[in-house]
Amino acid sequence: MDKKKISVIVEIAIFIVILGGITFFYYFSGNDKKSAEEFSKVGIIKVNDENFEAEVLKSDKPVVLEFSSNMCPPCLTMVPTLISIAKNNQDIKVVTLNTSDEDAKKTAEKYEVEATPTIMILKDGEVVKTFVGATTEATIMKELK
Repeated sequence: MDKKKISVIVEIAIFIVILGGITFFYYFSGNDKKSAEEFSKVGIIKVNDENFEAEVLKSDKPVVLEFSSNMCPPCLTMVPTLISIAKNNQDIKVVTLNTSDEDAKKTAEKYEVEATPTIMILKDGEVVKTFVGATTEATIMKELK
């Protein structure tokens, strides 16, 4: 193997270790609670099996629904995107459902969520678009217009 290939492999390994460390630090330092507080400040609603129908299916606004889970680094990258959508678009409801929560598993199963983050756009209670994996605000907004 030449030096360039070895260098690339080492860089990838370092990146994976750093990403794992950041994820570990984030989840065990209480920052997830800070995100939940910031979500509620901008109007992002946490949903579960109990309030899903009222908050999502019966919403009079289009809904951006994020299915996330604990220990999901790509889910962390969606936080600024969701906050920006919620802050800048009063005519859109942004909700998040944590598939790791026991009181949210039925909804995740109903919508056949197999990977997180999964973003769904709903209008009048019907799913009109699904994105699996982190996506950009521009991509989400394009589907809402």
